[in-house]
Amino acid sequence: MFTALLFPLLLTLGFWQLSREQQKIDLQNQYEQRLLEAPITLDRVDWLQQDLGWTRVQATGRFDGRRQFYLDNRIYDSQVGYEVLTPFDTDYGALLVNRGWVPQGRTRQELPSVSAPEGPVTINAVIYVPDGELMMFAEDIYTDSWPQVVQKIDLPSSAEVLGQDLLPYSVRLETGSPGLLQPNWQAINTRPGVHRGYAIQWFLMAAVLIVLYLMFSFRRSES
Repeated sequence: MFTALLFPLLLTLGFWQLSREQQKIDLQNQYEQRLLEAPITLDRVDWLQQDLGWTRVQATGRFDGRRQFYLDNRIYDSQVGYEVLTPFDTDYGALLVNRGWVPQGRTRQELPSVSAPEGPVTINAVIYVPDGELMMFAEDIYTDSWPQVVQKIDLPSSAEVLGQDLLPYSVRLETGSPGLLQPNWQAINTRPGVHRGYAIQWFLMAAVLIVLYLMFSFRRSES
């Protein structure tokens, strides 16, 4: 009974990891393909479309550098810091723009001071659609002071604390855009090959389980 219950579970986990590998490969291919496409203006974006990830957009508006979010625990070149997300007001709605990475201050209490370009500017960026729900042990607590340090990008909560509507997805600035800090993101957080390695482990465990089952079965028959 133990083998009958555990063996299908191990196979399911193995095939699930293979499917995750294929999803990451498809995502990487989509990312590379869309970087070759020309950016589109915000008025042409269908925000209800399901497949918006990595779509290049161009927008003209103003950064609101007075109210920024610092996404915590971001790593660049083995150094801890933040990703800075700044509201960007346009004629077609407000975008939450990820401008890139800055190093942490000398202490956790000493936040870095990050300015934003003033006046109207035109930016190029890619739409960021999160890959799955990030598990957090505690909800972010928003305060009346700025910048706000957050553990994840939560657009509904960000819109509420800003007191204004935000477009459905955040964007990441492209190289050469005004306001860009240090880019530190990548299309996928885990290489596809890692999932294949996990799949092999699950399949090996299933094989070992069958071998053990046969060994103990023959021992009972001989006795």
